[in-house]
Amino acid sequence: MRHKLVLFLLSLFPALAVEIDVSKFTARYPDIPAEELGHLVTADLLAKWLPSFFKFLLVPLILILLLSRFGSDFERGNVLLLLSKPLTRRRYFLDWAVEGMKLALISALGVTLSGALAMLAHGFVVEDYLIGSLALSLSLIGVLGIALLLIPFATSRDAGVFLGLGAFVVLLLLGEFGYSFIPTSYLERAVSIGEDFSVCYTAVGELLALFIGLSLVGMEVFKRRELRSPGSFSVPGFSFSPRGLYGVFLGLSLQSRRFLAFVAFTALMALLNKATLDKYYSIYRLPGLLNAVIQTLNGSFLPLVVLPLGALSIGSAIENGTVRVLLSKPLRRRDFFLGTLLSDIFAVLAGVILYVAFIVAYALHLGSPLGKTLELGLVFGFLLFLSLVQYLALGYLFSAFMRGRKALFASLVLAFLLGVVAPIAFLASFGRSEELAQKALYLPAPSVQYAVLSSALFRGRHLPPAEMDKILNYEGNLAMLVVPTFVYLVVSWLRFRKADLR
Repeated sequence: MRHKLVLFLLSLFPALAVEIDVSKFTARYPDIPAEELGHLVTADLLAKWLPSFFKFLLVPLILILLLSRFGSDFERGNVLLLLSKPLTRRRYFLDWAVEGMKLALISALGVTLSGALAMLAHGFVVEDYLIGSLALSLSLIGVLGIALLLIPFATSRDAGVFLGLGAFVVLLLLGEFGYSFIPTSYLERAVSIGEDFSVCYTAVGELLALFIGLSLVGMEVFKRRELRSPGSFSVPGFSFSPRGLYGVFLGLSLQSRRFLAFVAFTALMALLNKATLDKYYSIYRLPGLLNAVIQTLNGSFLPLVVLPLGALSIGSAIENGTVRVLLSKPLRRRDFFLGTLLSDIFAVLAGVILYVAFIVAYALHLGSPLGKTLELGLVFGFLLFLSLVQYLALGYLFSAFMRGRKALFASLVLAFLLGVVAPIAFLASFGRSEELAQKALYLPAPSVQYAVLSSALFRGRHLPPAEMDKILNYEGNLAMLVVPTFVYLVVSWLRFRKADLR
């Protein structure tokens, strides 16, 4: 019940978006009539705020929540226990479908009612918003169908989290193809906004058909699947004997599903930037392409993957008993903590190398100059690595103080705020100016610090980037990519050192 309440509270975000839009538009157009202001706010909510809110927060939350909850029940043996009673697999599967429908309904009600009430408070007409928000909320039905398809494969809580994050990354990639039945693409196509407002009922029908089809397939797979816990993951030909920090580092690096997830998800995210590179090059030619390399290396979506996976690190190891098993051998807590951290940092490094390599290689393929492109890739790839390590350290902080779904909820919400909302709000408030650099020092958001550092070189889409030494003029912002990381890790270690491992 608690997670449903939290989900409902998060879905009240549109009320805040209404207030932001009212302030923004009235400041820009002081004498705008109330009717026109209401139309602008409605259009901005349905075209920008709600699609981003659904895509980057509610979609991963519902996927991870549903799959991790089932995986946790499976891991504890609750699934086999319930199915040993007079309860068919079909009925049990339908119970999970109903649970998912409740999550989608709670989110839809929160989004629709909060935005409508905030608009009514300003005297705006809310009919278009009500219809549009409900149409956009249907995207969660498609997400639920994907979750139901993957449920039979969630054999542990961690497996559920990885499946949820993987499905989220794949949805972002498929959204680039423009098929309206894909939930992330549906969000961009379901509602048409202009002088007249309309809903694309074809897209709605395709989405509902996707939900029904995936649900039926998921139910059939669940009915036929062998419900036994999988064996431990291992690399063929590799044996792990935990001897001090070196052994823990190698063992956790090569045998951890979290390690593979870090690398795979980070590398896949690079594909999302192909369209940006193409667009900048087609409009602004080589200067635009070089600036596009800077912009795409900010990795704006990567915190949505790195922070939740970091939040699984310590808490998950305590809950599944890994810590107790390893510490029963000649191994200290410090060795385990540092070994796990090194393993995750190594995974982030591998993912960043693949991410940067794809962007640089594609830029070179389009005709970007070799020397300048490699220089940009090395410098901003290193800044990206520092940013992601800070997100990882923040995930460790959540993992040290929270357990299970609390840490996941908090990490996803914070990833959305720091990776998506914070840079948009800061750039809208201060632009790319010296004032931004000073104000950003008060906010430990890596994406904001990256925006400051990139602004030193980013002189306009039609102009080539400035020289690299300009970045060194922002010592404080460079330090903000490093200092908070150490603070988060020190606090996490102090907490873990005294934690009850039972």
